[in-house]
Amino acid sequence: MKKQIIVGIPTLHCYDKLIRLCDRLLNDSHPCIDAKVVIIDNGGQMEQSGTLDALNERCGGKFDAVQPAYNLGVAKSWNVLIRSFGRCIIANDDTVFGLNDIAKFLEAAERSPETVIFETAHPIGGFSTFFVNKPDEWLAMGGFDELLSPAYFEDNDCRWRLKLAGKPVAPVELDGWSHDNSSTLHSGSIMHQRTHWCCFERNKMYYQAKWGGLPGCEQFSSPFNH
Repeated sequence: MKKQIIVGIPTLHCYDKLIRLCDRLLNDSHPCIDAKVVIIDNGGQMEQSGTLDALNERCGGKFDAVQPAYNLGVAKSWNVLIRSFGRCIIANDDTVFGLNDIAKFLEAAERSPETVIFETAHPIGGFSTFFVNKPDEWLAMGGFDELLSPAYFEDNDCRWRLKLAGKPVAPVELDGWSHDNSSTLHSGSIMHQRTHWCCFERNKMYYQAKWGGLPGCEQFSSPFNH
């Protein structure tokens, strides 16, 4: 019997890339693994845009989609997926990977079962696809910091906290994986892009206050040096 792995995908408005990823995941084949896709539609336009119809046509309904009342942001979306499904893979909608790449995550977890989170080994896009191997342990640490909203620095915060706990995030090479960097930003309206940069700067200041420095230059071993 094949092992089914949940792949959670928060999406805002890159629906064409979401379709591309789901098409790859849900029509791929592997002797031991199947994927079940769960989509958080933070943009709220999957049905109106025709994305639901396209996914049903291409993927035979092998996915679930939920539409929250508002844009949850990255960290909260990730926490919702982990609380709902436990051990799972979480991916950006602008990535592409298949079941062999999921197998790589599972093999890494077998070699290192104590690791809490595995990320792709790409030097920039690490948390654009990651595997939550020990969800209960991560949630007991508070999960992702939802004050880092709607996006940016939530991955850095996770890495630093797990490093302080002596359980650093581990990279995994995914041969079939690719990422269209910053797709959500580039495909958004001018207003979205302006809002993005305001939020980016706010999150950067928050991160610096929380850890005494930007990623790679942290000085505090407890939040806000308390």
